[in-house]
Parts: sequence; structure tokens; C-alpha cells
Amino acid sequence: LSRLNTIWKGFINMQSVAKFVTKAYPVSGCFEYLSEDLPDTIHIGGRISPKTVWDYVGKLKSSLSKELCLIRFHPATEEEEVAYISLYSYFSSRGRFGVVANNNRHVKDLYLIPLSAKDPIPSKLLPFEGPG
Repeated sequence: LSRLNTIWKGFINMQSVAKFVTKAYPVSGCFEYLSEDLPDTIHIGGRISPKTVWDYVGKLKSSLSKELCLIRFHPATEEEEVAYISLYSYFSSRGRFGVVANNNRHVKDLYLIPLSAKDPIPSKLLPFEGPG
């Protein structure tokens, strides 16, 4: 990550689960609006089943008027890692993704997908068009 520029820095907050400072890094897609469109605090409003997200992503990829952007969140400091891992564990242990509640103008839907370092990239997200 050290070779990539951050596109956003702020808080991720899921009430009664975790709140931490994080940085977002580009993975794939267009990022020009994200740095200005993401709020200072991303509020996680709930959980969603992966099947629902993958069905939606499939429809999104076939749309000419919509874009799919992938970003990677990483704890801003070592101290933030505990809360970051708590949120990851919360979603991973339940087999769910996170749904962001406070989207802005350019970002219609935002989901947190818990992937461990050993997990393969879900095929629905490939191919990458960006730094990967």
C-alpha cells in the first residue's frame, strides 16, 4: 500500500461494533469523485447477504450508465487495527457484508466486503481496471 496514494481518510463506524480511523486506497474503477463524495464518517447501517450484493453487481456491470469502483480500507494506524479486525470479524463470522447508510451524490450504494489476505478476489469483481 505504501506505493499507492490514499483517496480518502476518515472514520468507519458501526454502532456497538467498532469505530476507527481508516484510509482508502484505489483498487479498480474511477475514483475522481470518491475523495470529495465520501463523508468524514462512513456509517454502517446494517448487514446484507452476499447473494443480494452479487446479483446487484451483476446487473450493475451490464449497465452502461453505472460504474463499479472498488476501494480497499486499511487501518490508519496500528492502534486502529483492533477495531478494524473487530468489524471484519463481525461480518465474516456472520457471512454478511456491510451496508453503508450515508451515501452521497455520486455514490449510490456502498458495501463493505470482508476479505482476508488469503481469500481469493470474488470473480464478480474481476477484471480489475486500476492498480489492483
